[in-house]
Amino acid sequence: MVTASLSWRAAFRIAWREMGASRAKFWFVIVAVAVGVGSLDGVRGFSRSFRRILLRDARTLMAGDLSARVFTLPTAEQESVLDGLSKRGVARTWITETLTMASSEQAPDPLLISVKAVDPRAYPYYGTVRLDPPGPFQKALDAQSVVVSDDLLLRLNVKKGDPLRIGGQDFRIAGVVISEPDRMTGTLNVGPRVMITREGLDRTGLIGVGSRASERYLFRLPATGTPGVGEVRRILKRAFPEANLADYTETHPIITRGLDRATTFLSLIGLIALVIGALGVASAMHGHLQQRLDSIAVMKCIGGRSQQIVRIYTVQTLLLGLAGGLVGVALGTAVSSVFPRLLARYFTIEATPGMDLWPALEGILIACLITLLFTLPPLVGIRAVRPAHIFRRDMESERAARRRRWFSREARPALVGGGAILIGTGAVAATLTEGGLHLAMRTGLYFTLALAGGVAALAVCAWLLLRLVRWFVRSATPGLPGALRHGIANLYRPGNQAQAAVVALGVGVMFTLTVFLVEKALVRQIRGSAPPGMPNVFLMDIPSSQREVVTDLMRRQPGVENPPEVTSTVAARVAAVNGVPIDRLPLRDWGRRFLRTRSVTELGTPPVEMNILSGAWWRPGDREPQVCVTDETAHILNLMPGSTIDWNIWSHPLRTRVACVERTDSLRMAARFEFIFNPGQLEGLPAVYFGSARVRPNAVPALQRVMYQRFPTVTVINVADVMQIVEEVVDQISLVIHFISAFTILAGAVMVASSVAGTRFRRMREVVILKTLGATRRRIAGIFSVEFLVLGTVAGVMGSLLASGFAALVLKFLMQVEFRFDVISDSLAVALAALIAVAAGWLASYPILQRKPLEILRDE
Repeated sequence: MVTASLSWRAAFRIAWREMGASRAKFWFVIVAVAVGVGSLDGVRGFSRSFRRILLRDARTLMAGDLSARVFTLPTAEQESVLDGLSKRGVARTWITETLTMASSEQAPDPLLISVKAVDPRAYPYYGTVRLDPPGPFQKALDAQSVVVSDDLLLRLNVKKGDPLRIGGQDFRIAGVVISEPDRMTGTLNVGPRVMITREGLDRTGLIGVGSRASERYLFRLPATGTPGVGEVRRILKRAFPEANLADYTETHPIITRGLDRATTFLSLIGLIALVIGALGVASAMHGHLQQRLDSIAVMKCIGGRSQQIVRIYTVQTLLLGLAGGLVGVALGTAVSSVFPRLLARYFTIEATPGMDLWPALEGILIACLITLLFTLPPLVGIRAVRPAHIFRRDMESERAARRRRWFSREARPALVGGGAILIGTGAVAATLTEGGLHLAMRTGLYFTLALAGGVAALAVCAWLLLRLVRWFVRSATPGLPGALRHGIANLYRPGNQAQAAVVALGVGVMFTLTVFLVEKALVRQIRGSAPPGMPNVFLMDIPSSQREVVTDLMRRQPGVENPPEVTSTVAARVAAVNGVPIDRLPLRDWGRRFLRTRSVTELGTPPVEMNILSGAWWRPGDREPQVCVTDETAHILNLMPGSTIDWNIWSHPLRTRVACVERTDSLRMAARFEFIFNPGQLEGLPAVYFGSARVRPNAVPALQRVMYQRFPTVTVINVADVMQIVEEVVDQISLVIHFISAFTILAGAVMVASSVAGTRFRRMREVVILKTLGATRRRIAGIFSVEFLVLGTVAGVMGSLLASGFAALVLKFLMQVEFRFDVISDSLAVALAALIAVAAGWLASYPILQRKPLEILRDE
């Protein structure tokens, strides 16, 4: 008997006994929560492990105490600052990274490689370069030898000791690089890697005035501790305002920024999976409470208060969330161990194995909170249970009962519970966001709005599609088999959670398919980025003395369809915008590139593909310093026609007026420049030339071979090679996203199973009636299979249609990429959803068919 006061201990005992009587149903609930927690805990556990490694091995990962990256050679003033640090005991070494071509006797066709020039007597300050065969890095590398990555051996069919030709000079392959300490912090990791000495790089002649290369300085601080890292950093920041600085007291800023974004994005995917699991908890709890209405009514009749009964089922909900969280933590540990394998190509570090306490505790707390939030409506609904209504429910139509629930005063607490769900999940999303309070609050707000709008849209779509199926069956009743009619009618069984199950599985299909469609569209755009007439071959670092000769040679080569376009570039740095120094502008993320040196050019006439969005192109002979900027640049720097930009070009100050804002949607050379000057402003300044041409695809290898033989320092890039590299990067990123997104589909499948398990009691009664009337197991199995198949098909259709819509919005409005409806991918998604629904439904329903009618009737 329920007493006047019910302690939490007593509530726990009652809740535990009830859970023991419904184990099958609650096992699905626990698994649903565990899937979401597992993905969430796995992502955040790996992120924390990765971050600890970055801090613990910061010196090794950057091969020094401090690094500074610039993209131009230092000026005389900057050299004096570096020499001053050397006199104070700060050692430094210089690393240059660039792209060029290489060939071998076995494979004369040139191969695009990334070159890293180091001084083996100093590099690395921390860590070691591991070689195969093993040996000291300082002895393996000299002015006549190089060490290479293993993929170069395969691509050029060479082995250790064979000659390798770079920049017209022969080098001996001294070994294969197994690992290098600062690989993650390097740049230009395109194509096979080659490490060379500074003397060897000078032999090749690859680096000249204005050459496109990344310059990195590594510093080792004196053992005495003076000057300290903070002082050295401040000195370098003043001398190299455009440099990317990093030191051992922090994680590398570029890696950390990318890690923060990836962690937030993947954590939100995990939260979506957890929300779907919480929907399963709410669905199961709703079905459970529907079965316990008689018990609740009896408890109220003998004096039990709503508050006491709510306490019992609140404890039950928290137990489910806790159990799901614990199982999810174990799953998350396994997930976090998979991430290093998925990223092994780019991150040659090993995450610390084992369970991370804080992400585990965070996952358990979030699991309990989310499950409690999503079960608030059915829990609050206990207060609305009236014994008289329960005992008279068989005399009341289902429609009338539904109308009474929705329009009565008792429905208000449920609406308040819905608001609590939105606020609570938004707060959780904010706590999972890396990058500051403002970003966290914005992410939480967006996630709340997206959750409310998305679930509402999915619920409406599910309701419409289910209604459409029901209308179709009713209108075509005479010609449909009985199993089909009965199976579809089961979707509308009293207490069935078909709509919630469709929404959950549809979310998984929608999210995963959206990622797939966006990735496929991006790759398709890369492949089609060189339409007829557009350049598909680019030439880098053409010396000014060889400009005319290279152009003539290109023009004479067979397969060159259009005259080559050659453009000069000059290294320039923005000093101020509208009188405000560039370092005082609120530049964030990718906009911070304007703090560094930029490549600019000058043109007399606008290219045909250029669209002037505002302002006007300069007139011929106009000598006033003017510049035309891209629309993205204008947006970031807040520029418009008439704005002023102050420049520092090789220590030469220049003020220009913004004449126009343009957009060039093509692969012409003009499209790669953010700033285009009018003629006469860059005369006499050190320049390097870039070229482009349209060449028949089958003639590109011969062109590369001829250009490499005549001009070995000129890099010839085939768009197809770049496309392959970009596709590989996209594939690696999408692999990680698909891995985590798959948890949303798995959560949706468990939600379907949970929904079926929640109607187990009604299904048993149905099976008893059908068997009593003579139905065979095969007939009943057909009815259930139709029900699950229709449910999965509806979820697949809804998810695929919404995925196509979301992918179209993302591609068209955020990425300006053409979207094409993919019938094959959508059809496969529908088929996959149907199969998952059938498998999940039968996993929960199969034991019911084994029960005998007399056994069930005796239980009643």
